[in-house]
Order: sequence, then C-alpha cells, then structure tokens
Amino acid sequence: MAIQTCRDDVARKRRLSIARASDRLRAALRLMHCGITAAKTRRLQNELMCHAGDDDEQSADQTIAKFPQRPLILGDKWDF
Repeated sequence: MAIQTCRDDVARKRRLSIARASDRLRAALRLMHCGITAAKTRRLQNELMCHAGDDDEQSADQTIAKFPQRPLILGDKWDF
C-alpha cells in the first residue's frame, strides 16, 4: 500500500504542475490578446482622427470657395 500512495502522490503532483503550467500559459495568452486588441483599437482611433482632419480641411476649402468673395480693389465686381 505504501507504494501505491507514493505513486498516487507523484501522479497528483504531476497533474498539479501540468494544471499550473496550463493556467500560466492561458494567463499569458490572455494578456497578449488584450495587448494586441488595445494596440489595434488605438491604431484605428488614430487613423480615424487623421482622416477626419483631412476631410474637414478639404471640405472647409470647398465650402469657402462656394461663397462670394469681397472684391480686393474698389470698383471690381463681386465674384460669384
């Protein structure tokens, strides 16, 4: 009986070490996943901010061009 308990203890320790290793691996993979997700989200937000700024500048220039401009020299007609 002493031999069986010794084998049981070794098997139990082996199972615990495998379970611990798989838990640590799972935690590391979860941490990597969160980091990758955060980086992708940050990159997408930065791209949207950059593109939104470009569109606003172009649309502002186009809307300004639509309004009539005041003549620079007296006697000139308004530019429509």
